[in-house]
Amino acid sequence: MDEKKAKPEKPAGVVKAAKQEESAEPIYTGYDSDCFIERQDLLNAVQKLDQAGFFLEDVSCMHITEGFHLVYHFDRFDQPGRMGLRVVLDRENPEVDSISEIYPGASWHERECFDFFGVRFTGHPNLIPLLLDPDFEGPPPLLKEESALKDLNHLYPDRGHTGISPESADFTREINNCSNQKSRNKS
Repeated sequence: MDEKKAKPEKPAGVVKAAKQEESAEPIYTGYDSDCFIERQDLLNAVQKLDQAGFFLEDVSCMHITEGFHLVYHFDRFDQPGRMGLRVVLDRENPEVDSISEIYPGASWHERECFDFFGVRFTGHPNLIPLLLDPDFEGPPPLLKEESALKDLNHLYPDRGHTGISPESADFTREINNCSNQKSRNKS
């Protein structure tokens, strides 16, 4: 019998652990930069990204203990650098300004968040169901049970969650530096 064929295989968990030990270097996680902003600052922040040549990739939503966590993903063609804007909306008033006048493609993403989470987008030109039946009655289908909700400290344990102003030097620095991250070259 050939010894190579008789060699026992390592369990999958051991293989994964060994692969993680091979490289102690951080790997590219998909973001070059991201920051929390206050909901009243969203349009100003998005206008600054538009002026800096960013395009909108998507808008996503999570139901969390604090309410709703919206994440806006941006990138640019001429100087790639993926930027995320995070906005937390409270449960009682899950409403934020629509960015569809700046990025018309946001209209579809906002309608999807409205359909599945009940988030309202002020100034949206056509906030009607996108995927659900217009006659659908009941709570938005992607709301979680209270016991399944996670809070921001659980989701992002090593960072602050306070919004920064789009007028701040920190925000400008995030925009300018997001394409210069060394981690992008390690993917």
